[in-house]
Amino acid sequence: MLTKIGERIRVGVVFREEGQKIEPRWFLWKGKRLTIQRVTYRWREKTGKELIHKFAVTDGSNLYELSYLQESLLWFLEAVETDG
Repeated sequence: MLTKIGERIRVGVVFREEGQKIEPRWFLWKGKRLTIQRVTYRWREKTGKELIHKFAVTDGSNLYELSYLQESLLWFLEAVETDG
């Protein structure tokens, strides 16, 4: 079941290749630190001048969609997909 969230979150991330590759490692949501086991898909979108990096990630149980707004340096949890 897909649930839209749209909440700002804190993310632990590694920037590689002079900022060209972004690797989210963990994020904080609802007081919990969720470790990202794998990035399953990544893509980019543009809204006005804002470049948005999108990530589909899994913690081994659920699938999450994360967004990183490059200009404003903000992260958002956009959606969660669970089996329930």
